[in-house]
Amino acid sequence: MRLYLVRHGRTPSNVARLLDTAIPGADLDAVGQDQARTLIERLEGHRVDAVYASDLVRTQQTVAPLAESRGLDVRVIGGLREIQAGEDEMSPVWERYVGSLRSWGEGDRAAKIPGGEDADEFFARYDHAIAEIAAAGHDAALLVSHGAALRMWIGGRVSGIDIAEVVGRRLGNTTIVTLDGSPEEGWTFVDWDEIDEPLEWPSAPTPTPELVELTGAEASAGAPGWRLLLGRLHLTTDWASFADAAAFVAAVAALAEQVGHHPEVDLRFARVHLALRTHDVGAVTPLDVDLANRISVLVHERGGRPVLAALAEVEVAIDTMDAATILPFWAAVLDYEAVEDDLLVDPQHLGPNLWFQQLDEPRPVRNRIHLDVTVAHDEAEARLERALAAGGRLVSDERAPSWWILADADGNEACLCTWQDRDQQGV
Repeated sequence: MRLYLVRHGRTPSNVARLLDTAIPGADLDAVGQDQARTLIERLEGHRVDAVYASDLVRTQQTVAPLAESRGLDVRVIGGLREIQAGEDEMSPVWERYVGSLRSWGEGDRAAKIPGGEDADEFFARYDHAIAEIAAAGHDAALLVSHGAALRMWIGGRVSGIDIAEVVGRRLGNTTIVTLDGSPEEGWTFVDWDEIDEPLEWPSAPTPTPELVELTGAEASAGAPGWRLLLGRLHLTTDWASFADAAAFVAAVAALAEQVGHHPEVDLRFARVHLALRTHDVGAVTPLDVDLANRISVLVHERGGRPVLAALAEVEVAIDTMDAATILPFWAAVLDYEAVEDDLLVDPQHLGPNLWFQQLDEPRPVRNRIHLDVTVAHDEAEARLERALAAGGRLVSDERAPSWWILADADGNEACLCTWQDRDQQGV
């Protein structure tokens, strides 16, 4: 039979260089979705009787456009998943992971990261998955899997290609490797078809947790599942009970002590909200990205449910010609701290920030106070639609997606804000 091996499309974890190997894994990003659609044209004229994917969502999303175009169902086989990273899941540091795989090639098949898998465990489940596909009797089948798993299995099970070439060739997102053969007769290499990838990916976090301030794009891409609001990474999760939520908080506390970095935690009945920022820097750093991804693993393992729509940060904005004169009054009456010349924050992070917007000229008629509501970037448009449906009016979308200006029926204004395009707009 002919077998097409395809690596999944690009994900935020790829961009951030994170060891994303556990179920369900990151979704495809916009580039990955475009890459997935290229499979339709690249395989035009090639027979494909069935399509398979691992149990990580990115492989299923990669094969979906091709499957739809061919009228095929996507069959999920867990054995096709990535080589497991164990304790290093979602870490930006790859030394132990790569080292264990290198040890397999050097003959130490028992090497593995604690909580991961050794060579015998990997090859047993991957061989079983391939055998299941072959036993279905297809003349030609396609499977979508993962970089390390594909490279390791090709190197160990396919003839007609030198092991040095398997290790040295680029296995980019949606690369197609074509084989002929069967489990009984063995597999022979036919072709290695790569796709042109973007010349410039968004910058990835520093691979070691140094105190380096990340840009908004780096922070957002570095921690899939978390959202960047007002310079902090945020995650809200719901749990089956207060006891489950409290146990999760205890697990987070133990993890934080272990790595020496600590999140802000708010526990209210069965809902837990967490926020991360490196206080010594006053911004998100790779320390926060690393801890965020480790916490995400805990959420998945313990059965928590992320709640994206619950994420929002509110700022009260005061329009003024002279912030220096009025800021001390508000700092005193609220017992807030000044962190910038135009910004007051609640040291407990319970109340909204107070931001003083410098006017170019007095506006005596307009309301002098409005609300800035910062939400997850991929929730903003849904919230905008709800606000307009509730009687709101769009005043301006000139600076979208950084912010939209809305007003109620009386003319009171609110800005719906995200982190996006702030660096480009200088705000």
